[in-house]
Amino acid sequence: EGVMEIKAIGEKFNPHFHEAVEEVVSPKPPGEIIEVILAGYTLGDKVIRHAKVKVSKSKERRKNE
Repeated sequence: EGVMEIKAIGEKFNPHFHEAVEEVVSPKPPGEIIEVILAGYTLGDKVIRHAKVKVSKSKERRKNE
């Protein structure tokens, strides 16, 4: 029918296709999707549901650093 699942894991976060529900400290590069919570789909060029994802972030720094 033309419905396609949006690629997410290992991809760079893109707000046109993904909805970040959490940022997680990870050894992966910042902004890389590390987990899919809910798959997203497109129909042709139109997003019919954004993928809900967890995105990596760099290690948090303390305020004194």
